[in-house]
Amino acid sequence: MGTAARPPDPRRERARRQAIAALRAQQAEATRFRRSVTLMALSVVAPGSAQLIAGHRKTGKIVLGVFAGLMATTLLVLWLVPLQDLAALAVRPWLLSTFKVFAFGIALVWVLIIIDAWRLGHPPGLNQKHRLIMIGATLALAAMVSTPFVVAARYATAAHDAVVQMFPSGEVAAASDGRLNILLLGIDAGDGRVGVRPDSIHLVSVDVRTGQPAMISLPRNLENARFPDGTPADDEFPRGFAGDGDESDYMLNATWTFGEENPELFEGPSGPGPTAVKQAVEGTLGVPVHYYAAVDLQGFRDLVDAIGGVTIRVNEELPIGDKGRVLEPGLQELDGYHALWYARSREGSSDYARMARQRCVIGALVNEADPQTVLRNFVDLTEASKSVVTTDIPQQDLANLIDLALKAKDQEMTSLQFVPPLIAPADPDIGLIQEQTDAILSGDVATASSEPTGSPETSESSEPSEPTEAPSDDEEASSDEETSSDDEEASRDGEASEEETSGPVEMSSVCSYE
Repeated sequence: MGTAARPPDPRRERARRQAIAALRAQQAEATRFRRSVTLMALSVVAPGSAQLIAGHRKTGKIVLGVFAGLMATTLLVLWLVPLQDLAALAVRPWLLSTFKVFAFGIALVWVLIIIDAWRLGHPPGLNQKHRLIMIGATLALAAMVSTPFVVAARYATAAHDAVVQMFPSGEVAAASDGRLNILLLGIDAGDGRVGVRPDSIHLVSVDVRTGQPAMISLPRNLENARFPDGTPADDEFPRGFAGDGDESDYMLNATWTFGEENPELFEGPSGPGPTAVKQAVEGTLGVPVHYYAAVDLQGFRDLVDAIGGVTIRVNEELPIGDKGRVLEPGLQELDGYHALWYARSREGSSDYARMARQRCVIGALVNEADPQTVLRNFVDLTEASKSVVTTDIPQQDLANLIDLALKAKDQEMTSLQFVPPLIAPADPDIGLIQEQTDAILSGDVATASSEPTGSPETSESSEPSEPTEAPSDDEEASSDEETSSDDEEASRDGEASEEETSGPVEMSSVCSYE
Protein backbone atom coordinates (compact mmCIF):
# COMPACT_ATOMS: atom_id res chain seq x y z
CA MET A 1 0.00 0.00 0.00
CA GLY A 2 1.57 3.28 -1.11
CA THR A 3 2.47 6.16 1.16
CA ALA A 4 0.08 9.11 0.93
CA ALA A 5 1.57 12.38 -0.56
CA ARG A 6 2.54 14.84 2.09
CA PRO A 7 0.66 18.12 1.71
CA PRO A 8 2.92 21.18 1.08
CA ASP A 9 3.83 23.27 4.07
CA PRO A 10 2.12 26.65 3.61
CA ARG A 11 4.82 28.42 5.57
CA ARG A 12 7.62 27.01 3.41
CA GLU A 13 5.70 27.84 0.24
CA ARG A 14 5.19 31.37 1.43
CA ALA A 15 8.87 31.70 2.33
CA ARG A 16 9.86 30.36 -1.08
CA ARG A 17 7.59 32.84 -2.86
CA GLN A 18 8.94 35.65 -0.73
CA ALA A 19 12.52 34.63 -1.52
CA ILE A 20 11.72 34.56 -5.24
CA ALA A 21 10.00 37.94 -5.01
CA ALA A 22 12.93 39.39 -3.08
CA LEU A 23 15.38 38.05 -5.65
CA ARG A 24 13.35 39.53 -8.47
CA ALA A 25 13.11 42.84 -6.62
CA GLN A 26 16.86 42.76 -6.04
CA GLN A 27 17.47 42.01 -9.71
CA ALA A 28 15.08 44.80 -10.73
CA GLU A 29 16.83 47.21 -8.36
CA ALA A 30 20.20 46.21 -9.74
CA THR A 31 18.86 46.81 -13.26
CA ARG A 32 17.59 50.25 -12.25
CA PHE A 33 20.97 51.03 -10.69
CA ARG A 34 22.82 49.98 -13.85
CA ARG A 35 20.36 52.06 -15.88
CA SER A 36 20.95 55.05 -13.60
CA VAL A 37 24.71 54.70 -13.94
CA THR A 38 24.36 54.38 -17.73
CA LEU A 39 22.21 57.51 -17.95
CA MET A 40 24.70 59.45 -15.86
CA ALA A 41 27.64 58.27 -17.98
CA LEU A 42 25.82 59.16 -21.18
CA SER A 43 25.14 62.65 -19.84
CA VAL A 44 28.88 63.15 -19.42
CA VAL A 45 29.90 61.71 -22.79
CA ALA A 46 27.00 63.07 -24.85
CA PRO A 47 24.72 65.47 -22.98
CA GLY A 48 21.08 64.92 -23.96
CA SER A 49 21.43 61.26 -24.85
CA ALA A 50 20.14 60.19 -21.41
CA GLN A 51 16.98 62.20 -21.91
CA LEU A 52 16.61 60.77 -25.42
CA ILE A 53 16.85 57.16 -24.16
CA ALA A 54 14.56 57.81 -21.20
CA GLY A 55 11.76 58.96 -23.50
CA HIS A 56 12.22 62.73 -23.26
CA ARG A 57 12.95 62.83 -26.96
CA LYS A 58 12.37 66.52 -27.63
CA THR A 59 14.62 67.69 -24.80
CA GLY A 60 17.23 65.07 -25.67
CA LYS A 61 17.35 66.04 -29.34
CA ILE A 62 17.74 69.74 -28.55
CA VAL A 63 20.50 69.24 -25.98
CA LEU A 64 22.34 66.62 -28.05
CA GLY A 65 22.13 68.81 -31.16
CA VAL A 66 23.50 71.87 -29.36
CA PHE A 67 26.31 69.81 -27.84
CA ALA A 68 27.26 68.30 -31.21
CA GLY A 69 27.21 71.75 -32.80
CA LEU A 70 29.47 73.23 -30.13
CA MET A 71 31.92 70.34 -30.42
CA ALA A 72 32.04 70.60 -34.21
CA THR A 73 32.50 74.38 -34.08
CA THR A 74 35.29 74.11 -31.49
CA LEU A 75 37.16 71.48 -33.49
CA LEU A 76 36.82 73.49 -36.72
CA VAL A 77 38.09 76.65 -35.01
CA LEU A 78 41.09 74.84 -33.53
CA TRP A 79 41.83 73.23 -36.88
CA LEU A 80 41.32 76.20 -39.18
CA VAL A 81 42.17 79.29 -37.12
CA PRO A 82 45.91 79.98 -36.59
CA LEU A 83 47.24 80.23 -33.05
CA GLN A 84 48.12 83.90 -33.42
CA ASP A 85 44.54 84.72 -34.42
CA LEU A 86 43.19 82.89 -31.38
CA ALA A 87 45.68 84.70 -29.16
CA ALA A 88 44.65 88.01 -30.70
CA LEU A 89 41.03 87.33 -29.79
CA ALA A 90 42.04 86.73 -26.19
CA VAL A 91 42.90 90.40 -25.62
CA ARG A 92 39.55 91.89 -26.61
CA PRO A 93 37.67 92.86 -23.41
CA TRP A 94 34.16 92.50 -24.89
CA LEU A 95 34.98 89.04 -26.21
CA LEU A 96 36.52 87.97 -22.91
CA SER A 97 33.40 89.09 -21.03
CA THR A 98 31.18 87.23 -23.50
CA PHE A 99 33.30 84.10 -23.22
CA LYS A 100 33.19 84.22 -19.40
CA VAL A 101 29.37 84.29 -19.39
CA PHE A 102 29.27 81.61 -22.09
CA ALA A 103 31.59 79.31 -20.10
CA PHE A 104 29.59 79.69 -16.91
CA GLY A 105 26.41 79.06 -18.89
CA ILE A 106 27.69 75.81 -20.40
CA ALA A 107 28.90 74.60 -17.00
CA LEU A 108 25.53 75.32 -15.40
CA VAL A 109 23.49 73.69 -18.18
CA TRP A 110 25.69 70.58 -18.20
CA VAL A 111 25.36 70.20 -14.43
CA LEU A 112 21.57 70.49 -14.72
CA ILE A 113 21.55 67.82 -17.44
CA ILE A 114 23.49 65.44 -15.17
CA ILE A 115 21.11 66.13 -12.29
CA ASP A 116 18.18 65.45 -14.62
CA ALA A 117 19.81 62.16 -15.65
CA TRP A 118 20.03 61.26 -11.96
CA ARG A 119 16.31 62.03 -11.63
CA LEU A 120 15.50 59.85 -14.64
CA GLY A 121 17.31 56.99 -12.92
CA HIS A 122 14.44 56.96 -10.37
CA PRO A 123 16.52 57.32 -7.18
CA PRO A 124 13.55 56.47 -4.83
CA GLY A 125 13.53 52.98 -6.36
CA LEU A 126 17.15 52.32 -5.35
CA ASN A 127 18.32 50.98 -2.05
CA GLN A 128 20.11 53.25 0.38
CA LYS A 129 23.59 52.13 -0.66
CA HIS A 130 22.92 52.74 -4.35
CA ARG A 131 21.21 56.06 -3.62
CA LEU A 132 24.30 57.24 -1.78
CA ILE A 133 26.52 56.02 -4.62
CA MET A 134 24.40 57.88 -7.16
CA ILE A 135 24.42 61.08 -5.11
CA GLY A 136 28.21 60.91 -4.82
CA ALA A 137 28.58 60.10 -8.52
CA THR A 138 26.28 62.98 -9.48
CA LEU A 139 28.28 65.47 -7.43
CA ALA A 140 31.61 64.11 -8.72
CA LEU A 141 30.55 64.15 -12.36
CA ALA A 142 29.02 67.61 -12.02
CA ALA A 143 32.31 68.90 -10.59
CA MET A 144 34.29 67.09 -13.30
CA VAL A 145 32.39 68.57 -16.26
CA SER A 146 32.07 72.07 -14.79
CA THR A 147 35.66 72.52 -13.60
CA PRO A 148 37.21 73.13 -17.06
CA PHE A 149 34.60 75.77 -17.83
CA VAL A 150 35.00 77.44 -14.46
CA VAL A 151 38.78 77.51 -14.97
CA ALA A 152 38.30 78.92 -18.48
CA ALA A 153 35.99 81.60 -17.09
CA ARG A 154 38.57 82.42 -14.43
CA TYR A 155 41.25 82.79 -17.11
CA ALA A 156 38.94 85.01 -19.13
CA THR A 157 38.27 87.15 -16.06
CA ALA A 158 41.99 87.47 -15.31
CA ALA A 159 42.77 88.38 -18.92
CA HIS A 160 39.90 90.88 -19.06
CA ASP A 161 40.97 92.61 -15.85
CA ALA A 162 44.61 92.73 -16.95
CA VAL A 163 43.76 94.23 -20.34
CA VAL A 164 41.41 96.82 -18.87
CA GLN A 165 43.68 97.83 -15.96
CA MET A 166 47.05 97.74 -17.71
CA PHE A 167 46.35 99.03 -21.19
CA PRO A 168 44.64 102.35 -21.88
CA SER A 169 42.44 103.14 -24.82
CA GLY A 170 44.20 105.20 -27.44
CA GLU A 171 45.42 105.54 -30.96
CA VAL A 172 47.40 102.75 -32.60
CA ALA A 173 50.92 103.80 -33.54
CA ALA A 174 51.97 103.27 -37.13
CA ALA A 175 55.25 101.45 -37.69
CA SER A 176 58.17 103.54 -38.91
CA ASP A 177 60.27 102.18 -41.76
CA GLY A 178 58.61 98.83 -41.21
CA ARG A 179 59.57 98.59 -37.52
CA LEU A 180 57.76 98.99 -34.22
CA ASN A 181 59.88 100.32 -31.35
CA ILE A 182 58.98 99.72 -27.71
CA LEU A 183 60.95 101.23 -24.84
CA LEU A 184 61.46 98.87 -21.88
CA LEU A 185 62.24 100.54 -18.58
CA GLY A 186 63.17 99.14 -15.21
CA ILE A 187 62.12 101.71 -12.64
CA ASP A 188 62.55 102.18 -8.92
CA ALA A 189 59.93 104.39 -7.32
CA GLY A 190 60.07 102.79 -3.88
CA ASP A 191 59.80 104.49 -0.49
CA GLY A 192 62.61 106.89 0.21
CA ARG A 193 63.34 107.49 -3.46
CA VAL A 194 63.20 111.00 -4.86
CA GLY A 195 61.32 110.77 -8.12
CA VAL A 196 61.36 107.93 -10.62
CA ARG A 197 64.71 107.01 -12.16
CA PRO A 198 64.78 104.26 -14.77
CA ASP A 199 67.57 101.89 -13.83
CA SER A 200 67.57 99.98 -17.10
CA ILE A 201 66.77 101.45 -20.50
CA HIS A 202 66.32 99.19 -23.51
CA LEU A 203 64.65 99.79 -26.85
CA VAL A 204 63.21 96.67 -28.49
CA SER A 205 62.60 97.10 -32.20
CA VAL A 206 60.72 94.49 -34.23
CA ASP A 207 60.35 94.25 -37.99
CA VAL A 208 56.57 94.10 -38.49
CA ARG A 209 56.92 91.99 -41.65
CA THR A 210 59.38 89.36 -40.53
CA GLY A 211 59.29 89.64 -36.74
CA GLN A 212 63.08 90.05 -36.62
CA PRO A 213 63.86 91.65 -33.21
CA ALA A 214 66.71 93.87 -32.11
CA MET A 215 67.50 95.33 -28.71
CA ILE A 216 69.40 98.56 -28.14
CA SER A 217 70.58 99.41 -24.62
CA LEU A 218 71.48 102.86 -23.36
CA PRO A 219 73.36 103.52 -20.11
CA ARG A 220 71.38 105.29 -17.43
CA ASN A 221 74.32 107.68 -16.87
CA LEU A 222 74.25 108.98 -20.46
CA GLU A 223 74.60 112.76 -20.52
CA ASN A 224 73.57 115.34 -23.10
CA ALA A 225 70.65 113.26 -24.34
CA ARG A 226 68.90 114.85 -27.30
CA PHE A 227 65.21 115.53 -27.79
CA PRO A 228 63.39 115.30 -31.14
CA ASP A 229 63.56 118.37 -33.36
CA GLY A 230 60.68 120.77 -32.94
CA THR A 231 59.65 119.61 -29.47
CA PRO A 232 59.48 122.05 -26.53
CA ALA A 233 62.26 120.09 -24.81
CA ASP A 234 64.50 120.51 -27.86
CA ASP A 235 63.88 124.25 -27.77
CA GLU A 236 64.77 124.21 -24.07
CA PHE A 237 67.90 122.04 -24.55
CA PRO A 238 69.14 122.61 -28.13
CA ARG A 239 72.59 121.21 -27.27
CA GLY A 240 71.35 118.28 -25.23
CA PHE A 241 69.92 117.64 -21.80
CA ALA A 242 72.32 119.54 -19.55
CA GLY A 243 72.30 122.36 -17.02
CA ASP A 244 73.85 123.90 -13.97
CA GLY A 245 74.02 121.98 -10.73
CA ASP A 246 74.47 118.30 -10.01
CA GLU A 247 75.31 116.49 -13.23
CA SER A 248 73.30 113.46 -12.04
CA ASP A 249 70.17 115.59 -12.48
CA TYR A 250 70.84 115.71 -16.21
CA MET A 251 71.58 112.08 -16.95
CA LEU A 252 69.28 109.98 -19.08
CA ASN A 253 67.71 108.28 -16.06
CA ALA A 254 66.76 111.70 -14.64
CA THR A 255 64.49 112.61 -17.55
CA TRP A 256 61.41 110.93 -16.03
CA THR A 257 61.63 113.04 -12.86
CA PHE A 258 62.46 116.14 -14.90
CA GLY A 259 59.39 115.54 -17.04
CA GLU A 260 57.16 115.22 -13.97
CA GLU A 261 58.56 118.49 -12.67
CA ASN A 262 58.15 120.27 -16.02
CA PRO A 263 54.94 118.89 -17.55
CA GLU A 264 54.57 121.86 -19.90
CA LEU A 265 57.55 120.55 -21.89
CA PHE A 266 56.21 117.01 -22.28
CA GLU A 267 52.56 117.00 -23.18
CA GLY A 268 51.06 113.74 -24.37
CA PRO A 269 48.79 110.85 -23.42
CA SER A 270 51.65 108.86 -21.86
CA GLY A 271 52.15 111.43 -19.09
CA PRO A 272 55.04 113.89 -18.70
CA GLY A 273 57.50 111.46 -17.05
CA PRO A 274 57.27 108.63 -19.59
CA THR A 275 57.02 111.14 -22.45
CA ALA A 276 60.27 112.77 -21.33
CA VAL A 277 62.12 109.42 -21.36
CA LYS A 278 60.59 108.42 -24.70
CA GLN A 279 61.60 111.73 -26.28
CA ALA A 280 65.12 111.55 -24.84
CA VAL A 281 65.64 108.05 -26.23
CA GLU A 282 64.02 108.97 -29.53
CA GLY A 283 66.17 112.08 -29.99
CA THR A 284 69.35 110.28 -28.96
CA LEU A 285 68.89 107.18 -31.13
CA GLY A 286 67.27 109.01 -34.01
CA VAL A 287 64.33 106.57 -34.29
CA PRO A 288 60.71 106.94 -33.16
CA VAL A 289 59.66 105.39 -29.86
CA HIS A 290 56.11 104.18 -30.36
CA TYR A 291 55.32 102.77 -26.93
CA TYR A 292 56.90 102.22 -23.54
CA ALA A 293 56.50 99.63 -20.81
CA ALA A 294 57.91 100.15 -17.32
CA VAL A 295 58.19 97.50 -14.61
CA ASP A 296 59.13 98.27 -11.02
CA LEU A 297 61.51 96.39 -8.75
CA GLN A 298 59.04 94.22 -6.88
CA GLY A 299 57.25 93.61 -10.13
CA PHE A 300 60.35 92.06 -11.63
CA ARG A 301 60.57 89.57 -8.80
CA ASP A 302 56.88 88.78 -9.01
CA LEU A 303 56.95 88.31 -12.78
CA VAL A 304 59.88 85.91 -12.62
CA ASP A 305 58.21 83.95 -9.82
CA ALA A 306 54.89 83.94 -11.68
CA ILE A 307 56.44 82.38 -14.76
CA GLY A 308 58.15 79.75 -12.65
CA GLY A 309 61.68 81.21 -12.65
CA VAL A 310 64.29 81.60 -15.37
CA THR A 311 67.26 79.48 -16.38
CA ILE A 312 70.53 81.35 -16.97
CA ARG A 313 74.17 80.32 -17.04
CA VAL A 314 75.96 82.50 -14.50
CA ASN A 315 79.51 83.05 -15.76
CA GLU A 316 81.08 84.52 -12.65
CA GLU A 317 80.48 84.63 -8.92
CA LEU A 318 78.12 87.48 -8.04
CA PRO A 319 77.64 88.93 -4.53
CA ILE A 320 74.12 88.90 -3.06
CA GLY A 321 73.62 91.63 -0.45
CA ASP A 322 76.06 92.49 2.31
CA LYS A 323 76.19 89.17 4.17
CA GLY A 324 78.84 87.43 2.13
CA ARG A 325 76.39 85.40 0.10
CA VAL A 326 77.10 84.86 -3.58
CA LEU A 327 75.43 83.51 -6.66
CA GLU A 328 77.62 80.64 -7.80
CA PRO A 329 78.76 80.23 -11.43
CA GLY A 330 77.04 77.63 -13.57
CA LEU A 331 73.67 76.90 -15.10
CA GLN A 332 71.15 78.20 -12.58
CA GLU A 333 67.38 78.13 -12.21
CA LEU A 334 66.73 81.49 -10.61
CA ASP A 335 63.61 82.58 -8.77
CA GLY A 336 62.58 86.23 -8.71
CA TYR A 337 64.77 87.13 -5.74
CA HIS A 338 67.96 85.67 -7.21
CA ALA A 339 67.20 86.81 -10.77
CA LEU A 340 66.89 90.36 -9.47
CA TRP A 341 70.22 90.14 -7.68
CA TYR A 342 71.82 88.58 -10.74
CA ALA A 343 70.64 91.56 -12.77
CA ARG A 344 71.42 94.32 -10.27
CA SER A 345 74.54 93.14 -8.43
CA ARG A 346 77.09 95.97 -8.49
CA GLU A 347 79.96 94.86 -6.31
CA GLY A 348 83.00 94.17 -8.45
CA SER A 349 81.25 95.18 -11.67
CA SER A 350 80.20 98.33 -13.47
CA ASP A 351 76.94 99.69 -14.79
CA TYR A 352 77.86 98.29 -18.19
CA ALA A 353 78.31 94.75 -16.88
CA ARG A 354 74.89 95.07 -15.27
CA MET A 355 73.43 96.27 -18.58
CA ALA A 356 74.75 93.13 -20.23
CA ARG A 357 73.23 90.92 -17.53
CA GLN A 358 69.96 92.80 -17.86
CA ARG A 359 69.78 91.94 -21.56
CA CYS A 360 70.17 88.28 -20.72
CA VAL A 361 67.40 88.23 -18.14
CA ILE A 362 65.07 89.80 -20.71
CA GLY A 363 66.10 87.07 -23.13
CA ALA A 364 65.61 84.41 -20.45
CA LEU A 365 62.08 85.62 -19.74
CA VAL A 366 61.25 85.48 -23.45
CA ASN A 367 62.86 82.04 -23.64
CA GLU A 368 60.74 80.74 -20.76
CA ALA A 369 57.50 82.26 -22.03
CA ASP A 370 56.38 79.41 -24.25
CA PRO A 371 52.59 78.96 -24.60
CA GLN A 372 52.45 76.02 -22.18
CA THR A 373 54.33 77.90 -19.44
CA VAL A 374 52.29 81.06 -19.91
CA LEU A 375 49.02 79.10 -19.82
CA ARG A 376 50.08 77.13 -16.75
CA ASN A 377 50.97 80.31 -14.85
CA PHE A 378 48.49 82.60 -16.57
CA VAL A 379 46.55 83.84 -13.55
CA ASP A 380 49.71 84.52 -11.52
CA LEU A 381 51.26 86.34 -14.48
CA THR A 382 48.25 88.57 -14.99
CA GLU A 383 48.01 89.34 -11.28
CA ALA A 384 51.71 90.23 -11.10
CA SER A 385 51.56 92.30 -14.27
CA LYS A 386 48.52 94.34 -13.26
CA SER A 387 50.17 95.79 -10.18
CA VAL A 388 53.66 96.44 -11.49
CA VAL A 389 53.54 97.21 -15.23
CA THR A 390 52.90 100.72 -16.53
CA THR A 391 52.52 101.19 -20.26
CA ASP A 392 50.93 103.34 -22.94
CA ILE A 393 50.33 100.43 -25.32
CA PRO A 394 46.64 100.83 -26.29
CA GLN A 395 44.15 98.00 -26.02
CA GLN A 396 43.38 98.50 -29.69
CA ASP A 397 46.91 97.42 -30.69
CA LEU A 398 47.24 94.35 -28.47
CA ALA A 399 46.07 91.91 -31.14
CA ASN A 400 48.71 93.19 -33.57
CA LEU A 401 51.41 93.06 -30.91
CA ILE A 402 50.59 89.47 -30.01
CA ASP A 403 50.91 88.50 -33.66
CA LEU A 404 54.24 90.35 -33.80
CA ALA A 405 55.47 88.71 -30.58
CA LEU A 406 54.71 85.25 -31.95
CA LYS A 407 56.69 86.07 -35.08
CA ALA A 408 59.64 87.31 -33.02
CA LYS A 409 59.54 84.53 -30.40
CA ASP A 410 61.64 81.97 -32.25
CA GLN A 411 64.00 84.38 -34.02
CA GLU A 412 67.47 85.32 -32.92
CA MET A 413 67.59 88.72 -31.25
CA THR A 414 70.41 91.07 -32.22
CA SER A 415 71.62 93.22 -29.36
CA LEU A 416 73.60 96.46 -29.24
CA GLN A 417 74.59 98.32 -26.08
CA PHE A 418 76.12 101.76 -26.08
CA VAL A 419 78.89 101.51 -23.49
CA PRO A 420 82.60 102.37 -23.47
CA PRO A 421 84.67 102.24 -25.55
CA LEU A 422 82.01 102.56 -28.25
CA ILE A 423 80.81 105.79 -26.62
CA ALA A 424 81.76 107.96 -23.67
CA PRO A 425 78.54 108.40 -21.62
CA ALA A 426 79.71 111.75 -20.21
CA ASP A 427 80.22 113.14 -23.71
CA PRO A 428 78.52 110.82 -26.21
CA ASP A 429 78.91 111.09 -29.95
CA ILE A 430 75.22 111.39 -30.87
CA GLY A 431 76.01 111.11 -34.57
CA LEU A 432 77.78 107.79 -33.99
CA ILE A 433 74.91 106.52 -31.83
CA GLN A 434 72.36 107.32 -34.52
CA GLU A 435 74.57 105.84 -37.23
CA GLN A 436 75.01 102.59 -35.28
CA THR A 437 71.29 102.45 -34.49
CA ASP A 438 70.34 102.92 -38.13
CA ALA A 439 72.79 100.23 -39.18
CA ILE A 440 71.55 97.58 -36.74
CA LEU A 441 67.88 98.27 -37.47
CA SER A 442 68.51 98.06 -41.19
CA GLY A 443 70.07 94.64 -40.65
CA ASP A 444 73.60 95.74 -41.47
CA VAL A 445 75.18 94.28 -38.33
CA ALA A 446 78.69 94.22 -39.78
CA THR A 447 78.56 97.93 -40.52
CA ALA A 448 76.96 98.76 -37.21
CA SER A 449 80.22 98.27 -35.33
CA SER A 450 83.58 96.67 -35.76
CA GLU A 451 84.06 96.68 -32.00
CA PRO A 452 83.69 93.40 -30.09
CA THR A 453 80.71 93.19 -27.79
CA GLY A 454 80.45 92.58 -24.08
CA SER A 455 82.62 89.75 -22.89
CA PRO A 456 80.96 86.50 -21.88
CA GLU A 457 81.70 87.20 -18.26
CA THR A 458 79.47 90.25 -18.32
CA SER A 459 76.98 89.13 -20.89
CA GLU A 460 73.90 88.63 -18.83
CA SER A 461 70.86 90.77 -18.31
CA SER A 462 67.81 91.87 -16.34
CA GLU A 463 64.21 92.48 -17.20
CA PRO A 464 63.03 96.01 -17.60
CA SER A 465 62.18 96.06 -13.98
CA GLU A 466 65.29 95.88 -11.96
CA PRO A 467 66.01 99.06 -10.03
CA THR A 468 68.74 99.80 -7.56
CA GLU A 469 67.03 98.82 -4.35
CA ALA A 470 67.92 95.62 -2.53
CA PRO A 471 65.38 92.84 -2.87
CA SER A 472 64.81 92.30 0.84
CA ASP A 473 64.30 94.48 3.88
CA ASP A 474 67.37 93.24 5.74
CA GLU A 475 69.55 94.31 2.84
CA GLU A 476 68.09 97.80 2.26
CA ALA A 477 70.90 99.51 4.12
CA SER A 478 73.47 97.90 1.86
CA SER A 479 71.46 98.76 -1.22
CA ASP A 480 70.99 102.38 -0.22
CA GLU A 481 74.71 102.76 0.32
CA GLU A 482 75.31 101.41 -3.16
CA THR A 483 72.63 103.70 -4.56
CA SER A 484 74.15 106.77 -2.96
CA SER A 485 77.38 106.12 -4.81
CA ASP A 486 75.68 105.21 -8.08
CA ASP A 487 75.58 108.69 -9.49
CA GLU A 488 79.27 109.19 -8.75
CA GLU A 489 80.05 105.89 -10.41
CA ALA A 490 77.71 106.67 -13.28
CA SER A 491 79.39 110.00 -14.00
CA ARG A 492 82.64 108.25 -14.77
CA ASP A 493 82.38 107.56 -18.47
CA GLY A 494 83.83 104.13 -18.70
CA GLU A 495 86.38 104.09 -15.89
CA ALA A 496 85.30 100.59 -14.90
CA SER A 497 87.87 98.20 -13.48
CA GLU A 498 87.21 95.89 -16.39
CA GLU A 499 86.74 97.46 -19.77
CA GLU A 500 83.48 96.34 -21.31
CA THR A 501 82.99 96.91 -24.99
CA SER A 502 79.92 97.03 -27.10
CA GLY A 503 78.59 96.43 -30.56
CA PRO A 504 75.89 94.46 -32.30
CA VAL A 505 75.79 90.83 -31.27
CA GLU A 506 73.42 87.89 -31.45
CA MET A 507 71.90 87.41 -28.01
CA SER A 508 72.68 83.68 -28.00
CA SER A 509 76.37 84.41 -28.41
CA VAL A 510 76.57 86.13 -25.03
CA CYS A 511 73.64 84.66 -23.08
CA SER A 512 73.30 80.97 -22.27
CA TYR A 513 69.99 79.59 -21.06
CA GLU A 514 70.59 75.85 -21.41
